[in-house]
Amino acid sequence: MKKISQGILLFFASLAVLSFFSCAPKPSAPVYVKDGKAYGKTQGAFFRHRWWNYYERGLSYAEGRFYKEAAADMREAVEQRPIDQRMARTYGMHFMDYFPHRELGIIHYETGNLEEAKKELELSLTHYPSAKARFYLDRVRKGLLEKEGSDVGPPKIQLDLKAEEIWTRDDPVILSGVVESEHYVSAVTVQGVPLFLEGSQKHVSFKQAMDLSQGVHAIEVVAKNLMGEVGKRRVLIHVDREGPIITLEDIQVEMERPGKRVLVKGSAYDGSGVFGLTINGQQIPIQKGEEAFFTEWVTTAGEILELVAIDQLENRTSALVDLTPTTTSKLPIMLACADSGSNLLLAGLFSPKDVRPPRIKLKGWTETQIVFLDKAFIEGQVIDHSNVASLAINETPVLRRKGRHIFFNHLAELEEGENEITIVSEDESGNTATKKILIQRRLPAAFQLSQRMSTTVLPFEQKRTLSEASLSFQDSLIHYLVGRNRFRMVERNLLDTILEEQKLSQTKLIERSTALKVGKLVAAQSIISGSIIETRQGIEIIARMIDTETAEILATADVYEEAKDLGALRTLAEGMAIKFHREFPLVGGIVLETEGNFIFTDLGRDKIKVQRRLIIYREEPVRHPVTGKVLGADTEIIGRARVTLVHPEMSKSELVTESDKHVVRLDKVITE
Repeated sequence: MKKISQGILLFFASLAVLSFFSCAPKPSAPVYVKDGKAYGKTQGAFFRHRWWNYYERGLSYAEGRFYKEAAADMREAVEQRPIDQRMARTYGMHFMDYFPHRELGIIHYETGNLEEAKKELELSLTHYPSAKARFYLDRVRKGLLEKEGSDVGPPKIQLDLKAEEIWTRDDPVILSGVVESEHYVSAVTVQGVPLFLEGSQKHVSFKQAMDLSQGVHAIEVVAKNLMGEVGKRRVLIHVDREGPIITLEDIQVEMERPGKRVLVKGSAYDGSGVFGLTINGQQIPIQKGEEAFFTEWVTTAGEILELVAIDQLENRTSALVDLTPTTTSKLPIMLACADSGSNLLLAGLFSPKDVRPPRIKLKGWTETQIVFLDKAFIEGQVIDHSNVASLAINETPVLRRKGRHIFFNHLAELEEGENEITIVSEDESGNTATKKILIQRRLPAAFQLSQRMSTTVLPFEQKRTLSEASLSFQDSLIHYLVGRNRFRMVERNLLDTILEEQKLSQTKLIERSTALKVGKLVAAQSIISGSIIETRQGIEIIARMIDTETAEILATADVYEEAKDLGALRTLAEGMAIKFHREFPLVGGIVLETEGNFIFTDLGRDKIKVQRRLIIYREEPVRHPVTGKVLGADTEIIGRARVTLVHPEMSKSELVTESDKHVVRLDKVITE
């Protein structure tokens, strides 16, 4: 029995010894010193069973160009933990960004082993996409193509259009297509605006929404591949959202019993082509084309003639001609004014010299009004005793042909705030008339920037020695986030004041708990924090947006570039702002059902993510108090919700605010 006990004790002692040696620091690998800097060191003791020790030391070796040792450490790290990822837990609550396959790929690239580099970088991207891996994969692909030495042609651009010249009334105008190149498409621009591409691809599908105003637009699509070859496609887009202009040269009224015979002579013009014309609902035969002339006798028992002209895009202009006489006249020929509710204007007698200016009348607009629209549709008419010779709206000519009676419509783009619309007309005698209206454009409450999710950018953690340019990144990021008008940014001076009051250093802000505390103190719903890593090769910047209420990471964005000057840093900041914007698109939907404290909306997986915030609102149509014209719709905010579950075509959200009004079906939602 005594021998058995001694054997057991010896066994456990052996285990203890083995355990001690396995946990003991591994004999140190070579430490190299170059230009006064040591390479091959870790911050703490090195243990052979800790993958992060190998990864850290491998990065140090790679920085000093000791590639053999660096590759060996990266392979050992992969053996212990094979997956690249952000925020890999090391021990306790300590995390690190861990990309051994990516870094091994870069080592292969720098030592000229392009095939192995390609394999490792592509593997890293399947584990966790990173800007740095994409950057070097493009370098590797270009190197392989140069080595291959095949003929290089420009990228091929195919647009989803039926012709090289099109007419449309769409708003916005959608331009979509495909760009292909066996030598990898690296950049695509539409009308000089670059599309957001995450690394080069052989096949790039794009769909760009363009805010194009009335008129002709020459749109150019330019694509470039990794070998520098450029392909171009040009398309001419005619945007027409206005109906035809109707010119009445003469109206003759013959009194009959029980009605009247009316001769209407004039024309309708539209750049896209006049498609149809009706008078009092009766189709009038016309020669379809840009300008259609008509001379038509119409019998009517009423006092109003309605002319409707329609163009090829189904834009329409409606002209109401009042046939009611205001004075007795022995003359059988009279000119009628096409103004709803206006009196008959006699044109049988003229003074030797016409000194009266044209009369300008607008339908549904007064001198001042407040609207909730981004465009104003101006309908009106110009009447003159002789002939209207010119007509311009905000200095844009709209008259096609002289006439005594002109019916027009015009789509005016409105800026937020005050907009002045000026209509100027001149007749053949040189008499001029001017009419001005003031339109105050307001954004509906739910769409105002003040209702968007608030965020603040904290100072970024600085890893290793940074250049002066890198230190400017935070300011550049704030600048580009403000410029995109997607988030409500907390003022920088308020953040600086809080940091000073709390006596917090940049080092302290690296701690997540402290960062969240600062976010709450400045009343931000989220914070953006991150790190700047500058190496011999380039600069990598990683940022995370964190919800200050739940402490969850809402989104992560990273950028990488070899250049480290101010221009490159600004480009990186703009790229990061774009990435955050893409993570939080402004999308709207409707409430499908309500269930207690939860709502179900039609925002599916392709539009919304879990933990996103929603504004619930109702639209209230706004009408002009005098004319009754609909001036858009304001919104009443009912409440707010947070998305908890997302399905392919719907999502579930929990209400997070109390309101005296209940959310009901068909209420609307928009991302906060």
